[in-house]
Amino acid sequence: MNFPILNISHDRWYDDDIMDYISFDEFIYTRKDAIFNELYKDQLFCDCDGVIFKAIKKAEMTQKWRNWLWFIPNVWKTEILFEPTHKKLTVDELRSYLLDRLAELTMDKELKKWEMNIRRATNHFELIYG
Repeated sequence: MNFPILNISHDRWYDDDIMDYISFDEFIYTRKDAIFNELYKDQLFCDCDGVIFKAIKKAEMTQKWRNWLWFIPNVWKTEILFEPTHKKLTVDELRSYLLDRLAELTMDKELKKWEMNIRRATNHFELIYG
Protein backbone atom coordinates (compact mmCIF):
# COMPACT_ATOMS: atom_id res chain seq x y z
CA MET A 1 0.00 0.00 0.00
CA ASN A 2 1.41 3.36 -1.05
CA PHE A 3 0.33 6.56 0.66
CA PRO A 4 -1.46 8.89 0.44
CA ILE A 5 -4.73 7.02 0.08
CA LEU A 6 -8.21 8.28 -0.78
CA ASN A 7 -11.46 7.10 0.78
CA ILE A 8 -13.70 6.10 -2.13
CA SER A 9 -16.65 4.80 -0.11
CA HIS A 10 -18.59 8.06 -0.04
CA ASP A 11 -21.12 9.06 -2.68
CA ARG A 12 -21.04 12.66 -1.48
CA TRP A 13 -18.44 14.96 0.06
CA TYR A 14 -19.13 17.87 2.37
CA ASP A 15 -17.34 21.24 2.32
CA ASP A 16 -16.26 21.24 5.95
CA ASP A 17 -14.45 17.89 6.02
CA ILE A 18 -12.65 17.38 2.69
CA MET A 19 -9.39 16.35 4.35
CA ASP A 20 -11.17 13.51 6.16
CA TYR A 21 -11.19 11.61 2.86
CA ILE A 22 -7.39 11.58 2.40
CA SER A 23 -4.91 9.74 4.64
CA PHE A 24 -1.18 10.36 4.45
CA ASP A 25 -0.11 7.43 6.63
CA GLU A 26 -1.47 4.27 8.23
CA PHE A 27 -2.08 5.78 11.68
CA ILE A 28 -5.02 7.29 13.49
CA TYR A 29 -4.05 9.92 16.06
CA THR A 30 -6.91 9.69 18.53
CA ARG A 31 -8.17 7.38 21.24
CA LYS A 32 -11.77 7.79 20.11
CA ASP A 33 -13.20 4.66 18.52
CA ALA A 34 -16.01 6.77 17.07
CA ILE A 35 -13.54 8.54 14.78
CA PHE A 36 -12.15 5.24 13.51
CA ASN A 37 -15.65 3.83 13.04
CA GLU A 38 -16.83 6.92 11.15
CA LEU A 39 -13.80 7.54 8.91
CA TYR A 40 -12.20 4.14 8.37
CA LYS A 41 -13.97 0.98 9.50
CA ASP A 42 -15.14 -1.18 6.57
CA GLN A 43 -14.52 1.64 4.08
CA LEU A 44 -12.64 1.37 0.80
CA PHE A 45 -9.47 3.30 -0.01
CA CYS A 46 -7.57 3.74 -3.27
CA ASP A 47 -3.80 4.00 -2.93
CA CYS A 48 -1.30 5.74 -5.22
CA ASP A 49 -1.09 2.69 -7.47
CA GLY A 50 -4.85 2.45 -7.97
CA VAL A 51 -5.15 -0.62 -5.73
CA ILE A 52 -8.24 -0.71 -3.52
CA PHE A 53 -7.95 -1.68 0.16
CA LYS A 54 -10.51 -2.08 2.92
CA ALA A 55 -9.88 -0.78 6.44
CA ILE A 56 -10.71 -3.65 8.77
CA LYS A 57 -9.55 -2.71 12.28
CA LYS A 58 -7.06 -0.90 14.46
CA ALA A 59 -3.96 -2.68 15.70
CA GLU A 60 -3.51 -3.02 19.43
CA MET A 61 -1.14 -0.41 20.79
CA THR A 62 1.98 -2.02 22.24
CA GLN A 63 3.87 1.06 23.43
CA LYS A 64 2.83 1.70 27.05
CA TRP A 65 4.33 5.20 27.16
CA ARG A 66 1.77 6.32 24.58
CA ASN A 67 -0.98 5.31 27.04
CA TRP A 68 0.58 7.43 29.76
CA LEU A 69 1.09 10.51 27.56
CA TRP A 70 -2.09 10.24 25.47
CA PHE A 71 -3.05 13.88 26.21
CA ILE A 72 -0.08 15.30 24.23
CA PRO A 73 -1.05 15.93 20.58
CA ASN A 74 0.07 13.22 18.13
CA VAL A 75 1.49 10.96 20.86
CA TRP A 76 -1.48 8.63 20.74
CA LYS A 77 -1.32 6.79 17.45
CA THR A 78 -2.64 3.44 16.43
CA GLU A 79 -2.05 1.65 13.15
CA ILE A 80 -5.01 1.02 10.90
CA LEU A 81 -4.97 -2.45 9.36
CA PHE A 82 -6.05 -2.77 5.73
CA GLU A 83 -6.75 -5.80 3.59
CA PRO A 84 -6.45 -5.84 -0.21
CA THR A 85 -9.65 -6.26 -2.20
CA HIS A 86 -7.79 -7.43 -5.34
CA LYS A 87 -9.48 -4.64 -7.31
CA LYS A 88 -7.99 -1.61 -9.03
CA LEU A 89 -9.17 1.74 -10.32
CA THR A 90 -7.76 3.15 -13.53
CA VAL A 91 -6.50 6.71 -13.59
CA ASP A 92 -9.58 7.77 -15.55
CA GLU A 93 -11.98 6.04 -13.12
CA LEU A 94 -10.35 7.79 -10.15
CA ARG A 95 -10.34 11.10 -12.02
CA SER A 96 -14.05 10.73 -12.74
CA TYR A 97 -14.76 9.89 -9.09
CA LEU A 98 -12.86 12.95 -7.87
CA LEU A 99 -14.47 15.32 -10.37
CA ASP A 100 -17.93 14.05 -9.41
CA ARG A 101 -17.20 14.67 -5.71
CA LEU A 102 -15.77 18.14 -6.37
CA ALA A 103 -18.83 19.12 -8.42
CA GLU A 104 -20.95 18.79 -5.28
CA LEU A 105 -18.82 21.24 -3.26
CA THR A 106 -18.92 25.01 -3.06
CA MET A 107 -16.22 26.13 -5.47
CA ASP A 108 -13.58 28.52 -4.25
CA LYS A 109 -10.11 29.43 -5.51
CA GLU A 110 -8.41 26.40 -3.94
CA LEU A 111 -11.00 23.91 -5.21
CA LYS A 112 -10.73 25.35 -8.72
CA LYS A 113 -6.96 24.88 -8.55
CA TRP A 114 -7.43 21.31 -7.30
CA GLU A 115 -9.88 20.61 -10.12
CA MET A 116 -7.37 21.86 -12.71
CA ASN A 117 -4.68 19.63 -11.17
CA ILE A 118 -7.03 16.64 -11.33
CA ARG A 119 -7.76 17.26 -15.00
CA ARG A 120 -3.99 17.44 -15.77
CA ALA A 121 -2.91 14.50 -13.59
CA THR A 122 -1.30 11.54 -15.32
CA ASN A 123 -1.20 9.02 -12.47
CA HIS A 124 -2.96 8.02 -9.25
CA PHE A 125 -0.51 9.85 -6.99
CA GLU A 126 -1.09 13.17 -8.77
CA LEU A 127 -4.84 12.65 -8.56
CA ILE A 128 -4.85 11.93 -4.82
CA TYR A 129 -2.13 14.30 -3.70
CA GLY A 130 -3.30 17.08 -5.96
